[in-house]
Amino acid sequence: MGPLLLLTLTVTAQAAGLPFAQTDPQRVRAGGADPWTDPPIWRLAGADLPVLPGVVLAVTEGGAPPEGAVHLGGPSYRLPARDGDAAVARALALADAPGIASAWPDVVLPRTRSDFDDPSYGGQWYLEALGMEALYAASMGDPSTIVAVIDSGIDISHTDLADAVAAPYDAFSGDDDPSPNPGEYCHGVSAGICDQHGTAVSGVVAARADNGAGIVGMCPTCTLIPIKMLGESGGSMSADIAAFEHAIAQDAAVINNSWGFTVKISVPDTLADVIERAATEPRGGLGALVVFAAGNDDRELGDRELTALPGVLCVSATDSYGYPTNYTNYGASVDVSAPSATVSIAPGDETLIEFGGTSAAAPVVSGLAAWAVSVDPTLSAAELADLLITTAVPSPLVTHDDSGHHPEYGYGELNAAGVLEALLPADTGGGEAKGGCGCSARPLSVRGLSVGGLALLLGLQVARRRPRSRGDDIS
Repeated sequence: MGPLLLLTLTVTAQAAGLPFAQTDPQRVRAGGADPWTDPPIWRLAGADLPVLPGVVLAVTEGGAPPEGAVHLGGPSYRLPARDGDAAVARALALADAPGIASAWPDVVLPRTRSDFDDPSYGGQWYLEALGMEALYAASMGDPSTIVAVIDSGIDISHTDLADAVAAPYDAFSGDDDPSPNPGEYCHGVSAGICDQHGTAVSGVVAARADNGAGIVGMCPTCTLIPIKMLGESGGSMSADIAAFEHAIAQDAAVINNSWGFTVKISVPDTLADVIERAATEPRGGLGALVVFAAGNDDRELGDRELTALPGVLCVSATDSYGYPTNYTNYGASVDVSAPSATVSIAPGDETLIEFGGTSAAAPVVSGLAAWAVSVDPTLSAAELADLLITTAVPSPLVTHDDSGHHPEYGYGELNAAGVLEALLPADTGGGEAKGGCGCSARPLSVRGLSVGGLALLLGLQVARRRPRSRGDDIS
């Protein structure tokens, strides 16, 4: 029967918009000997559907299901039938019966998991873990939402990024081409393009959907400002500041930073000042959400480090089981945890399946933040941070403190469904976006003051330090 997904209809006919009892059912094709593998095809509510041997029904409050019905949960039941033809007849008979809210034959609906034709989409486990399909159904983002990625080289000609790119900039070299340079980060192995990090980060955020290539980004129609700040020799503070100045000038709504300190060092005032301006100046004063990876050194973050700056949202990494990765940094400045995206893209139209680290968790958060701004562009950076924090789900694996915080998880695990519900509540039918977040704040501004530091790129792969019994990240 092809790529069909078996579904049972347990909603009322009115809610589904398919009033079965008022249609004129017609059998299109008779079934075979096996009513499950070769069911009859019936035209129901305008579609030709395979009908399985059973009726799915819902009872009214106080109503009783027919004898032999199997409880599916709540008011929903499945009543077996001899074959699909008998199921149609029984459903019609039950549709107006006392105590029955709705009745439909058990049908097979022609749906695949997704309409996306991006070849590596099926491997993006983190999108499934977050339930992003529900968000994509509501919005694929908006080109007016601008995300700046400050990183190492970014392949702006990659098929998955080329249509997303605007105002590219290389703060490291002082030109407008942030592409990776041959020989950088090769460590003597090759003289080709070895720098994959910035491209992979950018792909997680904004890779195009339905283009027959690569993956699907968290916000696949958002605009990407690719900014190269780091070369193999590291980077200067002047390059750091130039990178943020460019993001500010381009009116970024979100600025992703999958780089940070490898030692406890305070942030220089000049760098702290430009980051504060980035959080408050763009978008007519709404500001940009500045997202930083927590780092991969398995150490406690200090209260005068980059991640503790007011206005910075700090992201730790979890694996596919929801456990903190063995390398993620931790501490009071961690705000939320997010899955470490292991599947992304690499330079030269390649796909990367070994991405990881908090470098891969930060763009998951940045991409969701960009999606939220696309739905409600009136959100300020502070409201956006508050939305992500207050919708985060505390981990059941640990005990959060009295304020809801945990050193490794922050205020909880990133919750895309919570963001969707906050902005497009289900009872509105996905209508107008909520104006502003209206959440109760856990303000980022109460965190440590900041002075001092150098920016060093977080590696693509890092050694595990703390063994865990299960749930190790593959990076």
